[in-house]
Amino acid sequence: MPRGRRVTSFLLIEADEQTDVVVTYPLNTTATSPTFLQPKYETLRTITFEGFKLADSRFGLWDDEELDPEQVLQRLPSGFVKDPYFGLGLNFDIRYIAETVEKIAGVTDIRLRRGRATGLPSVQGPSYLLSARQFDDVRKVVNRIHGRALTTAADEKWRMAHNSLLTPLDSRTYPAREPKYRKDAVRDAIGARGEGIDFSKADQKAIVSAATAATRTARKTEPALLLRLSREIEVVTLEELLDRFEAMLEKNLNETTWQTFFSENPFVLRLAFGHPIAVLGGQTTVGGHKFDGTGGKISDFAVKAAASGNLGLVEIKTPATKLIEERPYRGDLHAPGREFTGAINQILDQRYKLQKTISALKDASGRWDVETYAVQGVLIIGRLPEGAALLKSFELFRNALKSISVITFDELAYKLQHLLEVLRNDNTR
Repeated sequence: MPRGRRVTSFLLIEADEQTDVVVTYPLNTTATSPTFLQPKYETLRTITFEGFKLADSRFGLWDDEELDPEQVLQRLPSGFVKDPYFGLGLNFDIRYIAETVEKIAGVTDIRLRRGRATGLPSVQGPSYLLSARQFDDVRKVVNRIHGRALTTAADEKWRMAHNSLLTPLDSRTYPAREPKYRKDAVRDAIGARGEGIDFSKADQKAIVSAATAATRTARKTEPALLLRLSREIEVVTLEELLDRFEAMLEKNLNETTWQTFFSENPFVLRLAFGHPIAVLGGQTTVGGHKFDGTGGKISDFAVKAAASGNLGLVEIKTPATKLIEERPYRGDLHAPGREFTGAINQILDQRYKLQKTISALKDASGRWDVETYAVQGVLIIGRLPEGAALLKSFELFRNALKSISVITFDELAYKLQHLLEVLRNDNTR
């Protein structure tokens, strides 16, 4: 060594045979780095090994002339740099372990303990303690993830090159390759439930398509999971429907708008009946044409009982339709509103015409699965009157009607809300 040359020493490792503790001081040994020969990590300064017998005299001490310290470093656990010329510390592929621990304020040391793992991991002073087994489990998982990522990246590169270079030449000989499906890839990407994720529209379509395709298999392998999914979809759909229905109630919408709503959501119409029905369609002709083609009677909706085929007629008015006159008729009794009674007569007339012309209508339409044994009428109209006297008069009148059921928009909203509560409770079991 030339005279006058100053030598700087750096501590990389020290050991205590009595306590069976070895402390390493990872350094950055990349000569081109601005932090050359400075600590390798941001806040971590040491990695300590406890109980590994690395300093046991039976295996050689650091000052043993017959044993190079590098041989002792080779006994470090898997996952650690064992060459002092590379500065010790964690292997680069699992550096995330160190970077994660550095998020704990005040921690400057990772201490690996061999043997018991009771109460670990834990933080004791400046040290983050974990067992050798815990570290090894994390190391293996990180390595597996890294390996899968490399494989996926290689496959995607081959697919991109194929689709970009070969498919444009001859798509029949070199058809475009789709991304490979890997088992449990969806679970790994979004977790077990995927809650709180703002999926893009493309992802939403892909998830729905995949779920639809998987339903037949899931029905046999995971029937309970499929049932829960079905109920969850029903809850979400009903929530959206109820929100829309209640929002519409706050607006002064015309009959045509409400007819469109019920046409798009026939499920709501079914709630107005006490038995299963099928909606035949909106704006249904029920007869009554004159010789000149005028005078035809149109019902807003025609439905048929699912079991018997017996027809029913539905007439839609608006929530703003007055049901009961404000001015008393006698005492605390109030007369029904003019539009209300007119709508009832409208349904009665439609039923009369339908029963007279049912044979011709069946012949003309080719529908032989409908009957008019006892045509039930349903009138969806208005909102429940406020005040005991008005409500009493309304109930007396509508419950005296024969073969016509009157249901208000409020009551339809209540039915939707009740059904939603039932589905929610059922979905939590």
